[in-house]
Order: sequence, then C-alpha cells, then structure tokens
Amino acid sequence: MLNTVNHAYVDGSYSSGDDDSVAGAGWGIVLLLPGQPARRIGGRIESGLPETLTGVEDNNAAELRAVLEALRHAPPGEALTVHSDNTSTLRSVRLGSLSVPQAELAAAIRQEAALRGTALHLARESRERRHMRAAHDLANEARRSAPGAPLSCDGPTQITAEALIVQTPWRAEAVVTLRRPGERVRLELPLDPAAPLPPSAQALLGAAGLAQAGEVLLVRRVTVLAQAIWEKPLRALEGEARSAVQAARAHAEELGVTVLFGP
Repeated sequence: MLNTVNHAYVDGSYSSGDDDSVAGAGWGIVLLLPGQPARRIGGRIESGLPETLTGVEDNNAAELRAVLEALRHAPPGEALTVHSDNTSTLRSVRLGSLSVPQAELAAAIRQEAALRGTALHLARESRERRHMRAAHDLANEARRSAPGAPLSCDGPTQITAEALIVQTPWRAEAVVTLRRPGERVRLELPLDPAAPLPPSAQALLGAAGLAQAGEVLLVRRVTVLAQAIWEKPLRALEGEARSAVQAARAHAEELGVTVLFGP
C-alpha cells in the first residue's frame, strides 16, 4: 500500500538525432494531488548543452530529469510517491550510478527533496497503466517539439524565461508554455470555474509556479484581473483565494523569482 497522497507518474524520452528524429530530450509528468484534477506537464531539453542538469546524454538521464521536475512541481513539505517504469532510474536515485551525469542528477534529486522537505517514495510501475502511458506520450511530444526561439529582452531587465498563457473561455483548462534557454515546458492546467480564485488567476499561478530559482519570468497574455490579483491580493481577494495568491507570491520571493507581465 502506498503511504502518500501526492503521486507523480514520470517518463523520459531521448534521441541523439542519428535516426533522423529531432535531437534532444523530453520529460513528462502526470501529477495527482488530492482534490485536484490531474496536471499534465511536459518539457523539452535541447541536446549539446554543457550544463549537466540541463542537457542529458541518454534516456536514463531524461528519466531522472523527469523525477527532478516532479519534485519541483509537487507541493513542498509533503510526501510524494514517484512512479516510473525504469528500474535504472529508481536504482540511481536510491543507490547512485556509475555514470557520472546520472549520479549527479540522482544526487540533485535527493538534494531537491531535502531542500523542499519532501519525503520521496519511489515505485516501479507498468507502462501499461493509464497515467504512465500519458507521461510517456508527454515526454515524446515534448522531445519532438521544435527547439525554442531565443528569448526577447525587454528594456534593461534581462528576461530569463517567458510564459505564454492560452485560455479558451469555453474550456475549463489553460495551456501554459514556458521557454527558457535550451528548454521548453508545457503545462496543461485544469481550471475550476467554481473556485474562489478566478480561472485567469489560477492560470497565472500555474505559470508562476513553473519558474526556477533566480529567474526573471515574463508572463504573456495575462488578463487585467489576474495581474491586479497578483499585484494586490490584499485588496482584490479574501479568504482562501487570498491565501493561495499570497502563498504563490511568497514562494516566488523565496526562490528569488521576479514576475513581469507582457502583451
């Protein structure tokens, strides 16, 4: 019996480009949190990058990167069970690896869990399970997506990541696409129209939650209402909705993340 209520189903995908496919790697996550619809998150990592934790060299490293991203997107301070169909991934996180890049990624996973106060549990899962198939498809879709274009720079502030929010009024879902150098992340975010926090603000919090430590994040296609809620939650909100925005802002400040808004 699993002893946590937060679950992440993860998978990785890698190609060197030798088989005429697009070179690079991708990771996919299906994140299940109590009382919330499943979040589907996928990211592309371009090949040939020198940073060990940004570029990956094989499929096992892509699988480990998916575990790391699952930790980053799960609530801090709570236990998390990560499901993977890759026994090498599970063994590397538990015991380390003879491969230096994989050993460093596994060490980064353990360090991330410690910093976030997350009790990490690992579970071997069959690829035939529904959420595992979804994570597999997300990783492949992310790897096959086109490499990201260079980021723009607005004025004297150097933008290090950009997030584009696409929200269709008749669908209870927002798609957030984040780009940073060498990487693209896509989040399919379910929205709750009946929640105290308006859907446009829910989408903005999802976009802000994708930022990494120290980033200057430019968020595009933000509604006037969502921007006002982010900038002045004490004036615009009450109760649970205010607490959610304040917690998101506090998390961004703790990470040193700056959130800017663009068209």
